[in-house]
Amino acid sequence: MAHRYVRPTAARMRSITLFLCGLSLSLLAGCAYSVSNPRPPVSVPQILELSKAGVPPGDIVQKMRDSGAVYRLEASQLAQLQERGVPDAVLNYMQQTYLDAARADQRSTDLDYWATFDGGNIVRLWW
Repeated sequence: MAHRYVRPTAARMRSITLFLCGLSLSLLAGCAYSVSNPRPPVSVPQILELSKAGVPPGDIVQKMRDSGAVYRLEASQLAQLQERGVPDAVLNYMQQTYLDAARADQRSTDLDYWATFDGGNIVRLWW
């Protein structure tokens, strides 16, 4: 028995189109929601409270990592936090956030001066 092609009706095509548009919009809305609702940064006083409350260092670091905050602290401020009971793992992470941000900023600056052309060869741009 041979299969024959049945042309879809206009109503069927409309329903397929509406379904695909709805699916696309729901996917985009999901992406926009996660970007537009970032977690608030964990403040230094909150870190002190968590440390005093006995929250494990790994949990504190995870909260800070989830928030995406960058901590730019001087050595004296880090020493004060250590004296007040903030674990070394938390202090190390705080310092690492600033180092990582500074490196990312430098990479961005470097890209202003370098570009790839001519089959992937790196060429210095002067402007």
